[in-house]
Amino acid sequence: MPTIAIIHYTAPTKEIGGVESVMKHHIQLLSEVGYQIKVFFGSGGGLELKNVTEYKIPLLWPNHPQILKIQKELLLNGESSDYDTVKTEIFEELIKNLRDVDAIIIHNISSMPFNFPATAAINEVTDNMERIISWIHDSALLREEWQSRKKKFPLTLLHYKSKNIYHVTPTNTRAKELSKLEQPYKIEKAIVIPNGVNIREFIKIDETTKLLMKKLDLSFEDYIILCPVRVTPRKNIEFALFIIDELQQLISEPQKIKFLITGPPDHQALKVGIDYLGYLKDLIEKLNLMEKVVFCHDLINHEREYINGDINKWSVADAYNIADLVLIPSKEEGFGLPVIEAGAARKPLFCSRIPPFQEIIREDIEGFMFDLQDDPKNIAFRIFRLLEDRVNNNFDNVIKEYTWNSIIKNKLIPLFKTSS
Repeated sequence: MPTIAIIHYTAPTKEIGGVESVMKHHIQLLSEVGYQIKVFFGSGGGLELKNVTEYKIPLLWPNHPQILKIQKELLLNGESSDYDTVKTEIFEELIKNLRDVDAIIIHNISSMPFNFPATAAINEVTDNMERIISWIHDSALLREEWQSRKKKFPLTLLHYKSKNIYHVTPTNTRAKELSKLEQPYKIEKAIVIPNGVNIREFIKIDETTKLLMKKLDLSFEDYIILCPVRVTPRKNIEFALFIIDELQQLISEPQKIKFLITGPPDHQALKVGIDYLGYLKDLIEKLNLMEKVVFCHDLINHEREYINGDINKWSVADAYNIADLVLIPSKEEGFGLPVIEAGAARKPLFCSRIPPFQEIIREDIEGFMFDLQDDPKNIAFRIFRLLEDRVNNNFDNVIKEYTWNSIIKNKLIPLFKTSS
């Protein structure tokens, strides 16, 4: 079987975000069918799986002290005395372990501004390999805050072009956005491969799940609203807080509302995430929601974690299982995995009307959408009406389109075999 390399700043299981979750499923399922997998990362790791070898290259990590220094100098002055040395070190560490691979999947390093020496090294790697899959979950070139820098180094390192590169993105919406960029960043024919879910993780509720409810002081009588996102400004959690504030005016027993936020502060832009968490906590106090809002990232992992046989952390799927509905008010998403997770968990969904969510919902995932300019009072009323019924939906459509087994078999593996 072919050997596949997978490269990202960080890797599961010790680091888990949206990209790492996708990587984890790719690694597990590809290794199960016999592919040899090499995983390269700067921080994280810990997947002890057959056919999987890990290579930790600390300089791939955006929070490495040397990288932080270089990033600051490049963005301030357009140059850094350490840039070439570090870029070369990363390149040499990668290339010596990539000679025998048949394809390389690179997640976000080619499109995001978190580690420019790594991006430059990856660009050089692509010129030395025959099959590169550049997986663009997100791109700085689509974000407003980077527009003024687009024509300047080091942003010019992004979206590197080569005849050896296949560009992949998780939604048609993102593919269209990439196709509308000006040259040299324009990507005309991005291949769309969606993210997925493991259905088995979303159809159980057991004693361990009930322990999570006890830990969070929840009961089945509560109205449990889940916000399964990281604490970062683009997730727009404050808008959800205004909705919860309005909802408590409508419910006769407002103390029964519990709003669970599962994700930690952003691990790629840690200071921004921590500052945003502080802002949210101030807003929660101002709106008098202290008894209703629960930050539970200390208890939630992507999968359950046990220590000496005792549950230490619960899975995201456990959080879905105990929820009555899912609320996602994001301003921006690369894909929007919580939308299909809500479907897999048979939970009603309220989400912002942004292109990635619209695309998924149009493809037969049911959801209630709202504009970011809508009055929180109106959204709260719609939630109130739905909570009265506590309906289940979405399950059949997710089974057909968004299970990881189907995506890996029908979308990803054929890409390894595509002729150049």
